[in-house]
Amino acid sequence: MSYRKKHYPAKPEKKEKESDFPLSDVEYGKPGTERTLFTGRLTSGLPYQRPVDEKEVNRLIREWDNRLLDPLVVSFRDGKFNVVDGQHRVAAMRKMNGGKEVMVPCTIYSGLTYEQEADLCYKLDRAKKRLTLAQATNALAESGTDADIRTVKSLIEANGFVWALNRRTRGANEIGSIRALMKSWRALGNEEFSRMLVLLRCTWGGHPDSLTSFVFSGMTVFLKTYSAEMEEKLSNMESANTTVAIDSSMDDRLFIRQLSKVEPDEIVRRGKLDFSTTNNGLRYARVILEKYNNQRKNAKKLPYRFAD
Repeated sequence: MSYRKKHYPAKPEKKEKESDFPLSDVEYGKPGTERTLFTGRLTSGLPYQRPVDEKEVNRLIREWDNRLLDPLVVSFRDGKFNVVDGQHRVAAMRKMNGGKEVMVPCTIYSGLTYEQEADLCYKLDRAKKRLTLAQATNALAESGTDADIRTVKSLIEANGFVWALNRRTRGANEIGSIRALMKSWRALGNEEFSRMLVLLRCTWGGHPDSLTSFVFSGMTVFLKTYSAEMEEKLSNMESANTTVAIDSSMDDRLFIRQLSKVEPDEIVRRGKLDFSTTNNGLRYARVILEKYNNQRKNAKKLPYRFAD
């Protein structure tokens, strides 16, 4: 009889199933935990993300190589696994699997706020150079990390508009402009920028044609010119201790009454036909001035003050 110790073959390592691990905040207290998850447990489509582009999904499928698959970046917050980076990969894998859920590698972070997720999403996409201006602005607006964008967004919303950066429908009160809008805010400042938004809303009721970069640029030049003139005249009146009415200063109620008779696309159309200047804002501001002065007596018309 042999007393030699028997050697049994090692048992194959049991594969981890998702159900073997209860998911809790404690488990993901350490940032950057590597883990595989079923796609059915992932939450995507958050406002700071780019919308899923079917063309991009199909391109990933055509060029798919498992060896090149990077882990998804996921944030575990409020009991949910939020996809910060990788929703196109998720869509591609589901499509290749006949629409069924699949297991995917993830790098899971915890302790992030919604704003920190948005900031991380922006930085990851920027590093890969795949963000459009609208997508980058949207991510920064959601994260709140850019003070200028945060201010402009708050002013837009305070005046009854929506800054539709990611999913524009051209509905009423939707603003899709970015460069012209930011330029307008920098030129006018908070108070006059808000005044412009109020004038646009009260004049044209949030019509999409009134919320274009062309109209913003024209309104900016118009207000910059005549608001400054009004402030100067008021200052002169105060120093002279007089109460004489100012006929040639801009009146908001008159602006609304006069310009509401005009379709905003007429301002744009007429402005585009002005070839005497290369200043786009000036082109549309001239039309706005003409419509403002329409059928007013000469003494009450705003004088031409634009710096050509």
